[in-house]
Amino acid sequence: MGFSGVHIHAGHGFLLSQFLSPLFNLRNDGYGGSIEARCRILLEIIHAVRRAVGPLFSIGIRINSSDKLEGGFSEIDSLEAIRLIDQTSIDLIDISGGTYFPGAKSSSDSSGRGPYFLNFSRLAKDVTKIPLMLTGGFKT
Repeated sequence: MGFSGVHIHAGHGFLLSQFLSPLFNLRNDGYGGSIEARCRILLEIIHAVRRAVGPLFSIGIRINSSDKLEGGFSEIDSLEAIRLIDQTSIDLIDISGGTYFPGAKSSSDSSGRGPYFLNFSRLAKDVTKIPLMLTGGFKT
């Protein structure tokens, strides 16, 4: 009680981001294969949370722009996932990236001075009407 929102974490190598990644999601049922199928669990969770909290409670989601792994969740995959999320009742999409998977490249390793996912966020704005929040790399 007393909360005004919930944030679904689908990034950084945690379970939901593993469903989204073709590198980790090797399922051959309705939750694996195409990006639409890999997003299925995420969309079902969004709908279940909305049913549980009602229409006035804020729901956000964190999603990777990419997991930065070869053969993993790409920016193309992420844009399609965001397009699918746009068809839900989510109130905010939080853009992040990378993974805690051992040996993975850090977002701060390859990004210059500014916010790490700014360029990707500009692309994402073209596929969603949902407000975007940018995470990482803010230094001033």
